[in-house]
Amino acid sequence: MNPFFNKDEQRPRALLRVIVFLFISIVIMGLSTSVFLYGFEFLIAGVFIFSFFWIMFRFSDRRVNISEAGITLSKKWIKEFGIGSLAAGLVMSFIFLVQWTSGDIVVEGFIWERTRSISMFWLIPVIGYLIKMLCVGFYEELMFRSYLIPNIKEGLTFSSFSPAKATITALILNSVLFGFAHLMNQNISPFGLINIILAGIMLTIPYFFTGRLSYSVGIHFAWNFFQGGVFGFRVSGIEPMYPIINIKQFGDPVWTGGSFGPEGGLLGLLGIIVITFLILRYIQHKEGKLALHPIFKHTFSENQERLRKADELA
Repeated sequence: MNPFFNKDEQRPRALLRVIVFLFISIVIMGLSTSVFLYGFEFLIAGVFIFSFFWIMFRFSDRRVNISEAGITLSKKWIKEFGIGSLAAGLVMSFIFLVQWTSGDIVVEGFIWERTRSISMFWLIPVIGYLIKMLCVGFYEELMFRSYLIPNIKEGLTFSSFSPAKATITALILNSVLFGFAHLMNQNISPFGLINIILAGIMLTIPYFFTGRLSYSVGIHFAWNFFQGGVFGFRVSGIEPMYPIINIKQFGDPVWTGGSFGPEGGLLGLLGIIVITFLILRYIQHKEGKLALHPIFKHTFSENQERLRKADELA
């Protein structure tokens, strides 16, 4: 067996594809975000990462339809993105209100008071942070969910190890990798690491049941934006420069997450559980049932044949 090339599928082996994709994507992110532009630099990173993703998806992975990436330009996709954003925004608002009413945080001011001294219109950094979190939510989901999970699943599918079993294994491996990608963040704690891993599972679940990234991108974007851009919490240890609300935090870090942000505490864990429950209930209501999407129930070759037939009938 050739360890680098799969002759049956006429493409590089899954492990090689994953390594190349991760390495080049990290380089692209580093170079694209090296110049501070109030968050607009992440728009540049998003364009380059998506371009590289498409090259790998089409020519290295040899997939036939971009819908397999979980991306479609449709009203349904946009609506699901909105539902994911709403769920995460409401839950983060709840986390803020709990800490504020309990005295764990004190509101010290607002963005228009801070930006007045530097003669900057306060909406500029807000829009920049909004764009940043939209881009981060999109390209991190593209990387960790849309690219890595199908490739890990396909690499693990062999003989008696079915695609469904490989998918569950990919969920665990990918979520651990997602957590460990945050290890260099400031003020990371064991509890914070566990919560990030669980957040990876939360972000993957709607993708498994719908085959679309819409809910995942919406949740990822709104969780980060409301957490840092609106309420002034640290986002996985990273302090936002110009949040709409400036806060000072007190309380037990085990509960609040402390200097890592809500993701480092029990409130963040509760938020992850609530969002997962809400999205699962909504998907079950809209789809009629919860079942693995066909992409995750079949092998690579079976999926390509199924999608080719669907294109011919369209």
